[in-house]
Amino acid sequence: MKLKLHQALPLLFLLLAGCASLGVPAPSTFNEKAAAALATVTGARQTTLTLLQAGKLTPDDAENVNAQADNLRQGIDIARQIHSTNTAAGDDRLTATITALTALNAYLGTRK
Repeated sequence: MKLKLHQALPLLFLLLAGCASLGVPAPSTFNEKAAAALATVTGARQTTLTLLQAGKLTPDDAENVNAQADNLRQGIDIARQIHSTNTAAGDDRLTATITALTALNAYLGTRK
């Protein structure tokens, strides 16, 4: 049985939740959180493509989601730059970016 990405993502989230309950640590340092955020941006782009191909997103909507993913990627890069000179401000910027990324993924979840 072959799973498509939009079918596999809920399984991945369950697996990750299971790992957390088994003691696998969640990202805790700034760099770990930034790396997880970058991976999530990539996942959002892949989910967008899958939903577009499945006819669950219009081309305009997919373009908008990808533009938001571009902005979030830039937000992560900016947070890294800020963090190098002002740790608290960099942490705040990364937290805000992760919040926006969570909202984008929630939107994609409604389109499945």
